Amino acid sequence: MSNYETFIKICERINCPRSYVGSVLSELSRLGVTEILSDGTVEFMGFRLLGKGQNSLVFKCRVGNDYYACKIRRFDSSRPNLLNEGNYLRLANSIGVGPRLIGYASNVLIMELINGAPIQKYVIIADPMELKEVLKDLLWQCRRLDSIGLAHNELSRPQDHIVISGGKAFIIDFESASLNSRVSNVAQLLNALIMGRGFVQDRIRSVTGISINFYELRETIRRYKSTRSDADFIQLLRLLSLK
Repeated sequence: MSNYETFIKICERINCPRSYVGSVLSELSRLGVTEILSDGTVEFMGFRLLGKGQNSLVFKCRVGNDYYACKIRRFDSSRPNLLNEGNYLRLANSIGVGPRLIGYASNVLIMELINGAPIQKYVIIADPMELKEVLKDLLWQCRRLDSIGLAHNELSRPQDHIVISGGKAFIIDFESASLNSRVSNVAQLLNALIMGRGFVQDRIRSVTGISINFYELRETIRRYKSTRSDADFIQLLRLLSLK
């Protein structure tokens, strides 16, 4: 017996079309979801969610005896389906990036549930050595994405797309990803976390003890964006004292 009451009651309150609700319920059943839970840090329509955006709602769900994150496309979303996101997450998984994909359909995407802290909260309490390792790992994840031409396209806002759990960084939400883009994940991440101004950037530089020649780093980022070479990536790590 499946329990989708949380989703159904939210739909009743926001007047989802009946055809949309039927499609989602059918996909949930086909993907093996047995329960949608009211659980998470986000309140919406009297229920608890893992996340809420303009295009989707993210619930905690149960498949068999295990719990996962369940992303459901909103009926009023500007995106026609979640198929591209599922394909891109599968591709990212193939190089060890992103939460593990469990399954997906047009309106539903099931993935590993990451219980962690957004990076802007993590840096406040992070151990300096662990933070340096997390940064290094993040940059290598971005490097692997660059190497296959998969651009996340939202890493300029890492606070919404990077979660730290158990000392490991997870790049999440491939909704806006694209293939063969000129956008560099490495460059976006560095510009956001190191080159930018703000509490998070100051904290990272302070905690890790990174001393930066901004001119040299900026020029090396520019060169890497053009070449995407191993040599220029390794030089970025050296400039950040992460090599």
